[in-house]
Amino acid sequence: MQFGARAGQAALEALVQDGCLKARFPRQQDTPGKTGVLINTAGGIADGDILDIAVRVGCGADVVMTSQAAERVYKARNMAVPSRLHTVLGVEKAATLYWLPQETILFDGGAIARRYDADIAQGGRCLMAEMLVFGRVARGEVIEKTSLFDRWRIRLDGRLVFADGFRLSGGAPHTYGTARLKGVKAIATLLFIGPEAAFAKARLRDSMEDAGCHAACSERGGVLIARFAGAEPHTVREAMMAAIALLDEGKDMASPVLSRWIF
Repeated sequence: MQFGARAGQAALEALVQDGCLKARFPRQQDTPGKTGVLINTAGGIADGDILDIAVRVGCGADVVMTSQAAERVYKARNMAVPSRLHTVLGVEKAATLYWLPQETILFDGGAIARRYDADIAQGGRCLMAEMLVFGRVARGEVIEKTSLFDRWRIRLDGRLVFADGFRLSGGAPHTYGTARLKGVKAIATLLFIGPEAAFAKARLRDSMEDAGCHAACSERGGVLIARFAGAEPHTVREAMMAAIALLDEGKDMASPVLSRWIF
């Protein structure tokens, strides 16, 4: 999907939908930004599904993208063939994109490989948040086996400024050592790319002292990276929400989304 700016308002310029992925755009009053809601009509991801999402925000437009509900990665019949999700984000100069989907719940036996590619122009702003929950916590589900791979590539003005890979496979995460998520039921990654990234680091780090879960952040090359992990998903969720609100302060883009759509 492609967004642009018309008469000071963000506007949808192009939308292509196919298969189970749909997008809806709630009517908003008294705001120049645009909110998009992604919907997976299949109700989850399983058995080698291939999903592609591309969002581009043109000069002068402000856009928030979220999801209708938490995504679910169901047990795979063949873990050697993971489902694949590829997300491509583009933000032009003087544009802002907040990528704020609800969390992904990885069921026991789930297999997924996710790729995130973002290209941010100099002078653009992008806030990306992704949260992963291991198992259906309310049911007491324990992950006995899984296959997960996350790959991140962030470019700022065409230059690669962040590359990261995370792989989890084999046995139960709760049996691993401390360096491999022992006792952790949820993890989250928050990336902020923009002129204010270096300034925001100190404020975000101070706020993490009362996060209620493991939390840390760093900044390099115009990219602010924050990580959250905890045994209780709700504490990770609350810490990430607080971080989003802090980074959004003064912009007032995410606040209506936080109250109406996300989490």
